[in-house]
Amino acid sequence: MKIDLRNIQIKDIEGNNSTIDISKILGNVIYQKTTDLGELELAQNIYKNGEIEISKEQAECIRKYVSTNFVAYVQLPVNELLSKV
Repeated sequence: MKIDLRNIQIKDIEGNNSTIDISKILGNVIYQKTTDLGELELAQNIYKNGEIEISKEQAECIRKYVSTNFVAYVQLPVNELLSKV
């Protein structure tokens, strides 16, 4: 499935919608913390492209890094997006 990490729809505390781009931050986080060559390649792809084709395994990898490196209001829409993979 294709996901676009450049257009994550978030809601602020008042319920207002906005869009954020997490592709560069997420790509850097994975790149700097991984010991796996496959994850390293995924990190580069996320950083360079933002919109990527991912497998279930890659979705779980992204979910792992998002859960430990992003605040809850960003985790919610990303996890929702990844649950569709």
